Amino acid sequence: MYQNYREIPSPLQTIWDILDDYAATKTSVLRAVVRAAGFVAVTGVLVGPYALAGTVLPAAKRPIAKLWFRTCQKICGLRVRVRGRPHEGGPVLIAANHVSYLDIIVLGALVDARFVAKKDVAGWPLFGLLARLADTIFVSRDRRNAAGDSGELKGALDRGERIILFPEGTSSNGLNVLPFKSALFSAVEPKHVAARVAMQPVSIGYARYADGRRLKGELTDLYAWYGDMTLAGHLLSVFGLKGCVVEVDFMPPIRPVAFPDRKSLAQASERAVRRSLLTTHRGY
Repeated sequence: MYQNYREIPSPLQTIWDILDDYAATKTSVLRAVVRAAGFVAVTGVLVGPYALAGTVLPAAKRPIAKLWFRTCQKICGLRVRVRGRPHEGGPVLIAANHVSYLDIIVLGALVDARFVAKKDVAGWPLFGLLARLADTIFVSRDRRNAAGDSGELKGALDRGERIILFPEGTSSNGLNVLPFKSALFSAVEPKHVAARVAMQPVSIGYARYADGRRLKGELTDLYAWYGDMTLAGHLLSVFGLKGCVVEVDFMPPIRPVAFPDRKSLAQASERAVRRSLLTTHRGY
């Protein structure tokens, strides 16, 4: 029965595998156009009521924002899986690794919090407007403004708010964690922070593609946005892909007052996020 069977030579099999991988992850132009139109439509429909709610009915802002975040997740084909839960016992600074602009819609749907972003984000087309409407806290790259930025963050925490910070200071390919910048933890300086303020490490891992393959090697760039990648081009590519599974791990909160200084606090947070992220990727 198998006498005429011949195994495909290894070089040809390798070429076949490469072509198969390319076909599976190739961006669909039609899917990209439909999803881009959906993104523009849902944003256009919700941005007006959200802006109005900010002055007339503040309690309505969160439901509208959550609807936008969850709809955008579906448009981008993101299936989010969560371990742990966000801290709810008072003000908290959430410290997460940063992989992509997609982190915003992932975490935004899970936590009612204000994001921290660089000031240049405020000037981005459309996304800058959305960030300003969402009460994003913008911080400067200039160290001379560090005291003012820290004061704004500390003031928000003193008012009992939740803050989401990406302490790497930039995004990466998501397979590892870049060093956390201790200067960004100045708002939770152990010697000056209130005892009730917590800090919660969170890891975000873009784990596998829609067909089940692990997002490793060159596949990480399908959803990771870093380096000199353009925002518009990458977003259109995401719209055209089939989707992926995103793993979010909310680790137990820690108290900054228990640490001798912000450097040790930053290091402890970094270690926790790194361990969690490695567990996420090894799980696939």
